[in-house]
Amino acid sequence: MMRPARPIVRVGVTVVGGMVALACGLADVFRPGGLESVTIAYVGDTIVHRDSTVPFSVLVIAGGTQLDGPRLTLWSSDTNVFDLNSGRDSLVAKSSIGAATLMIRLQSSILTDSAPTLAQTIRVRP
Repeated sequence: MMRPARPIVRVGVTVVGGMVALACGLADVFRPGGLESVTIAYVGDTIVHRDSTVPFSVLVIAGGTQLDGPRLTLWSSDTNVFDLNSGRDSLVAKSSIGAATLMIRLQSSILTDSAPTLAQTIRVRP
């Protein structure tokens, strides 16, 4: 036959159980939801010479942490001025001289219509 646990033992078990739950991140489950701040930064030349190919990169920082290999959608507002190479990591300046906008959008299953987008103006010069 088992004897009932003393009240101090019950309190001790409850306290230890609560500490274990907090240490495992259980508090994060009950934290109010919300989006973290997302920053997209274009790193590269904004003035390119006609008929040249110029590499660039894009940094994405979410909640203060840089994302490795973020899924991005990139496109040119005017492919007569510049376009992207097949690897999507270089600008290909065309023979038209002018300016167009490189649009960069972060793809995320959490973010839908409000997906962070960057519009970077690129100028093509002779």
